[in-house]
Amino acid sequence: FLDAYDCIRRDSYPDVLRSLALAARSLPEPQPRELLQHLCAQVQGGGRPHLAQLLAVRSLFSGPLLALNRLQVDHVRALSQVLFLTPHLPAFFLRHRLQSHVLEIRHLDRALLHLGLGQLSEEELRAACYLRGLNSTHLGQAECRAWLEQWLRLSCELQASEASLLAHSMVLLSLNYSQP
Repeated sequence: FLDAYDCIRRDSYPDVLRSLALAARSLPEPQPRELLQHLCAQVQGGGRPHLAQLLAVRSLFSGPLLALNRLQVDHVRALSQVLFLTPHLPAFFLRHRLQSHVLEIRHLDRALLHLGLGQLSEEELRAACYLRGLNSTHLGQAECRAWLEQWLRLSCELQASEASLLAHSMVLLSLNYSQP
């Protein structure tokens, strides 16, 4: 079932990337625009972004174009499907629920960091990855741990106002991490 649900989630990944690339073209400043366009092209081309690349564009995700409460409705619907949230609600509710869920994951990340990954069983480790966008069913425990460590470094570095980057990272960090 996890593979089937992940296929449903992955169907929305291209929409998220397309919406992000489209929003990047609208950014007024050339340097951040180019960084985000490069990041989108890299992921669309099969590459994996580095933590430094994501942190380099973090301020854009709390700005007027990419903050969760400012995204286009289709963009919010696609991100909602990544989190297995129904996309069939009015825009205000979609944005509110998406933000609420992403901030809850961020809160869980801080608790998980405090607890330590070494305390997790293999099943809990896989579930933590899956919740954050990575289909861990075909990965080894070491791969899951490495991915989750990278996720936690990003999540715990971000402010609540940068929740949009965390939501997008569910796609950016997991899309090309494993190919079942």
